[in-house]
Amino acid sequence: MTEAEAAHVHCPDCGVAIPIALQTKGMTSQAGVLQLVLEPDLTDVWAHSWTHQP
Repeated sequence: MTEAEAAHVHCPDCGVAIPIALQTKGMTSQAGVLQLVLEPDLTDVWAHSWTHQP
C-alpha cells in the first residue's frame, strides 16, 4: 500500500474542506487498460462529523 493522493469533501454543516487520504490497493493491466484500486481513509471525516453531534 502506498499513499496515492488526497481528495477533499466539504462538510454540509459548516463547509470545511476535509482531506481524505487515498491508498492504492492494487493495479491490473489488460488489453491496454490500466485499472487502479484506491481505498479512502475516512478517519478524519468521522472525527469531523463527531464535532457536529449534540
